[in-house]
Amino acid sequence: MKHKLTAALLISVLALAVVVSLGGCGAEGNGAYRDPSVPIVVEKGQEFVIALESNPSTGYRWLLGEELEKEIVALEKVEFEEPQAEKRGHPGEERWTFKAIGTGRTEITLRYARSWVEASQGKLEEKESAGSEVKEESEGEKLLGEGETVTASKEASAPTALEQDNLERIVEKTAVFRVWVKKKGIVDKEPKKYEDPEEAIEVEEGYRFSVVLESDPTAGFQWRLAEPLDEDVIALVSATFEAKGGEASEGAEEVAPGEEVWTFEALKPGETEISLVYGRPWEKGAPEETRTFDVVVKAVEGEESSGH
Repeated sequence: MKHKLTAALLISVLALAVVVSLGGCGAEGNGAYRDPSVPIVVEKGQEFVIALESNPSTGYRWLLGEELEKEIVALEKVEFEEPQAEKRGHPGEERWTFKAIGTGRTEITLRYARSWVEASQGKLEEKESAGSEVKEESEGEKLLGEGETVTASKEASAPTALEQDNLERIVEKTAVFRVWVKKKGIVDKEPKKYEDPEEAIEVEEGYRFSVVLESDPTAGFQWRLAEPLDEDVIALVSATFEAKGGEASEGAEEVAPGEEVWTFEALKPGETEISLVYGRPWEKGAPEETRTFDVVVKAVEGEESSGH
């Protein structure tokens, strides 16, 4: 029975080691970002790559869908990598290299589109794309915007270079990447630790900090959030348990008392609280103990912070 209880407690302790990624290590193979759902977190002055599947032989390629916020990021270069020899006929990959110019948050919108459309029988014909509305104008005219039209050549099978620049592009798909450029030296900085609730936590946006609490999982106790976090101001990065004297030796029947380390990231300037309660998760009623930490997130000092 004792061993079963110990095993249950160990599972409970291991459940504390929950890590919530905020994108700082979201780059995949070759150090490139491919998944728009993963935020890109970099430091000022750092270069980063967005890599997307592409097949230019079809007339499609990736294009900037929105103008960049140049005070935050700048485009350095765009390269196309062909598929490996054994994968001939498959799409290759476009690699967009950007540089973080200034601190702040922004978005990079890329659209996979054709930059030309075929002209046939005096009309512009285009392939319908998901989520986009196709409009055909008579006599070779394509409506581009308010009061803006381009007339297709009846003789040419494709528009001239000038017309190609002006023609509305046919969008096949869109990828929007969220980018957070932090102050230089911030990403790898060790989080400052706080143990006393009487000490106000003051931290600049972008930095991480930890709340350290004594814990004894051998008795089934653990810390948990009493109230949801204000996710506009801070976010939970990880919650881990550290036994006193180091990790428990392999094959040990019990986990020694130790500390829970809750690490958070400061997202945006503001004031909030972190309220944690200590008790057995399966027991109802008042918790054994409650700790509340006041948190003040400040804007980055010494630099202008831009973006959303």
